[in-house]
Amino acid sequence: MKIGFVSLEHLRDWTGITRLIDRIASEMVARGHDVTIIALDNKGRASAKTPVSAIAYPHELITLDLSRPAGRREARDKIAASKLDVCAASIGNTQVMYMPWLFRGSGVPFILGEPADPRVFNFARWQPYEHYGTLFSADAFTTLLPQYLPFYPEALRPRAAVIGNPAPPAADIDFAARREKTIRTIITAGRFNEEDKRFSFLLRAFALLSEDFPDWRLKLAGDGPYWEYYDIMAEQLGIKKFVDFTGAVADMDSHYESADIFCLPSFRAEGFPMVFLEASAHALPLVGYSSCAASSALIGPDIGALAGSVNGQNTPEALADALRALMELSPEKREAVGLRARKTFQDNYGGGVIFDQWERLFEDTLEKTRALGKTALERIFDSMTDIGKEWDGLGPDSPVWTPELLGSAAAEIARREDPVKAPDESDAGEEPESVRLRCELARLRRDYGALEKKYGALLGQFQALAGKRGKR
Repeated sequence: MKIGFVSLEHLRDWTGITRLIDRIASEMVARGHDVTIIALDNKGRASAKTPVSAIAYPHELITLDLSRPAGRREARDKIAASKLDVCAASIGNTQVMYMPWLFRGSGVPFILGEPADPRVFNFARWQPYEHYGTLFSADAFTTLLPQYLPFYPEALRPRAAVIGNPAPPAADIDFAARREKTIRTIITAGRFNEEDKRFSFLLRAFALLSEDFPDWRLKLAGDGPYWEYYDIMAEQLGIKKFVDFTGAVADMDSHYESADIFCLPSFRAEGFPMVFLEASAHALPLVGYSSCAASSALIGPDIGALAGSVNGQNTPEALADALRALMELSPEKREAVGLRARKTFQDNYGGGVIFDQWERLFEDTLEKTRALGKTALERIFDSMTDIGKEWDGLGPDSPVWTPELLGSAAAEIARREDPVKAPDESDAGEEPESVRLRCELARLRRDYGALEKKYGALLGQFQALAGKRGKR
C-alpha cells in the first residue's frame, strides 16, 4: 500500500503526536509499505527539535502552505495527485478541520485519529457539529479506549476503531540498585500546564506526606508556563528542598530508571497518556485520579493506585492516600507491582500489537472503499442535500445526531476554503486560576522581600561610609 500520514507539524515541532506518527510510519515502511508524510511547509528548514529521522528516513514528503487561499488550492491539488491508497491524520492539531476540504474529490480514503477523551474536544476545542461532521467525513476514525465509544453519537460508532498508543519496549532495569538506594522518588512528567496536568495537586499531596516519609523526593520533569508557579508553591509548602524540577528533558529513561513511583494527577484531559506507557516500561507503579477516564481505565489495583473523589471533588488528600499505599510497601513489593504494570502494558499495547491493528485498519479501509467504489466524503456529496439545520444549541449529547445531520455538517466543513480554527487551549478553570493568582502574589512578595533586603544592605553600607566621613 501507499500510505499517507498528515502530520502538519512534522517539520516544525517534535510533539507527542508527531513522535507517534513517526513510529507508525517507520513501522509501515519496515513492513514493506510506501509512506508519504504530509506536513506544513517550513521554508526548507527543519526545526531544531526535529530529529534526523523525520528528515532523512525513506519517506516521500509533501509540504503544504495552508496560510493563504492559493496555497490551500495547491495543497488540495498535491493530495489529489499523490496517488495514495489511504491516508491517516491526527485530530491533535486544530487544523484537522482542513481535512474534509483537502480530501474532497481526491478519491483518497482517510482515517482520523483522536488523541484524547472525546469530551475534551467537544467542550474545549470546537463546536460539536464541527467535531462530529469532521469524523463523519472520514472513512474511519480511531479512539484510544473502548470507554470513549459511548460518548460518540450512535450513527458514528460503526466508523470507530479502538486503537491505543504503542508501548515502548521494556527497559533494562537494575532492580538491585533500585531496591538498595536510600532515597526514594515519585516522578511525574509533562508540560507544565495546570489546566490539563494539575501538578499543583501533586505538590500539595507530597507536602502532606513529606514529614512521614523524609527519605522520599518528588521530581517534576518538564517545562511550561506554570514552572515558576510550581517552584514558588513548593517553597510556600515548605517542601522546596525535597522537590526537583528537571526542566525540559530530551531523554527520560534515566529519570524513570531512578524513580520508584510514577504519578499523573490529571483530572480529564488525558486520552491515553504516553507517560504511563513509558513509566510502565521501566516497571514503575502508576498513580492517578479515578475521575480521569484514562487513568481509571488503565490503572488497575494490581499495577498501581487510584485517588478517589470526595463528593465529586478531587483533593490532594485523596492523592496523598493513593501515594501512601505504595510508599508504605517494601521495595520488593513495589517492584512486583511495577513488573505487573510492565507486563500488562506490554501484553496489551506492545508495539507489535498496536502496529498490527493500524495495518489491519489501513487494509480494511482500502478494501471497503474499493468495494463501494467511492470514499465516505464522495458518498456524502452524492447523497446529501442541504437540510438547513441550525447548529446553535446542538450539544454533544443531543439525540438528533442522525446520519443526515452528520452528513450535512461534513458537507458544510468540506466546502470551506478557510475552515474556522478552534482555540488552542481550553479555558482555565477556577482552581488553576486561583493557583496562578496565589503563586503570582507569592512571587511578588518574594521579589519585594529580596529588594527590601538589598535596600537594607545598601543603606547600611551608605550609613557606615557616611559615619567614616563624619569622623574625619
